[in-house]
Amino acid sequence: MTDTAEVRAGDRPEVAVDIHAPSFGKRNYEIYEDLRERCPVAWSTEVDGFWLITDYETVFEATQDDDLFMSGKGAGIRRRVENADSGANLDILPPIHTDPPLTGDMRKLTVKFFSPAAADRLRPQIKEIATELIDTFIERGEADIVGELTTPLPARLILRLLGFDETRWPEWVRIIHTLVHGREGGEDPLTVGSKLQDLIASEMQRRFKLQLPDDDLVGSILNGSAGGRPLTTEEKFGYILLLLFGGMDTTSGLTGNTLVEMSRDPGLKRQLIEDPDLLQPATEEFLRYNTPTQGLARTVTRDSEFHGQQLKEGERVLLLWASANRDPAAFECPAELNLGRKPNRHMAFGVGQHRCLGSNLARAMFQVMITEILRRLPDFAMVDAEPDLFKDAGNVYAPHRLPITFTPGTRSAGVA
Repeated sequence: MTDTAEVRAGDRPEVAVDIHAPSFGKRNYEIYEDLRERCPVAWSTEVDGFWLITDYETVFEATQDDDLFMSGKGAGIRRRVENADSGANLDILPPIHTDPPLTGDMRKLTVKFFSPAAADRLRPQIKEIATELIDTFIERGEADIVGELTTPLPARLILRLLGFDETRWPEWVRIIHTLVHGREGGEDPLTVGSKLQDLIASEMQRRFKLQLPDDDLVGSILNGSAGGRPLTTEEKFGYILLLLFGGMDTTSGLTGNTLVEMSRDPGLKRQLIEDPDLLQPATEEFLRYNTPTQGLARTVTRDSEFHGQQLKEGERVLLLWASANRDPAAFECPAELNLGRKPNRHMAFGVGQHRCLGSNLARAMFQVMITEILRRLPDFAMVDAEPDLFKDAGNVYAPHRLPITFTPGTRSAGVA
């Protein structure tokens, strides 16, 4: 159920917003606009009950108060059956599911692998993969651009960085998508959890035997310490799983959402083709406008008043980045795409110590994919009037598949 009609229970504004309902993703921005105007801090009676925070100022304030809003008890709003169905514990994913000062220690283990300089060094590899993938379909004049480019490229790269077999990317994608999207991911949720645990455990054992140095991404996790102690087995598993999540869903979502907007408004393509330097600020605008990760949750640590509402210890609070990114109090004409928008202090990657570790790498992959698509498939257009989105926008707001057509081109692999 998704109904923003307000029902008063004492002084608490209550709404029926189920972020996992298929109807939510079809009108999420409409819902956000309504809540920002009427009750930016509201209680949803759905999914076991949780607070929604929708305006920019209040979301930002909440991200700065790790003492009141803790992350250590999970960052999602999930139905109770979802963990049981997957057989996997999704509530231990360092550093996102940690609190300061542990968060800082966890981030230090891998932050150097995802710095701006590290991301830039990877651009030639990203372009190489993009070229290879586009070569497989460019002569056809049609493709599912999500299934054939925007999903496999980030998946292959993160597997390469982890030292896993990147040729098995389809298997990993099916598993990760099942954890995030349920049966839509293509696997049985009842068996995918145990399969995932076996795969990651096998890789951890294989890599541990190699006595990896700390300048190896997985080695930095397996050998890592935080809070004055070695990481637990669960923390190591969760850290690797988080990196897989980041590599197999959100970057593809950002790119797919962007291609949808370009298909709807070819003028966006023309602007970027005529002025390639515009891609830098345009990246931030596309992140703001169609944020793939709509929000992340926190847990209230104590009874407290927050912006006129009485929060109770243990209640869940969803900080909606996507809604904050459309707040007219923070962005002029927020429902319009302005590729040169400056300033653009969006929250697509979160804020503060929990800001997305892979944000620099995500930008690099996105920019290379968009550049290569505009160079090699400049007249692409969606086949369908509306994109085929994942049904559960509460986890990731993005196309599940995106069939396109374009003027057939020639393969370029091996061409300088």
